[in-house]
Amino acid sequence: MTALAMIIGMIPMAIGMGEGGEQNAPLGRAVIGGLLFATVATLFFVPSVFGLLHSWAGTKKLSETEPAHASQQN
Repeated sequence: MTALAMIIGMIPMAIGMGEGGEQNAPLGRAVIGGLLFATVATLFFVPSVFGLLHSWAGTKKLSETEPAHASQQN
């Protein structure tokens, strides 16, 4: 919600409204782009990487605790 409020608040700056707005417009666009990227990364990329690492660590831990003779029976 905070990122959304910031993005909505930066729209007038990104459009270049107001006196001297054309100078600040690139900054507004950069801030909006950064917020969008960070929000998407936080909501999708970070949990996906965490899940992959968690499952990888679980399978590695499982193989370390498995007795050697139990794997030869299969």
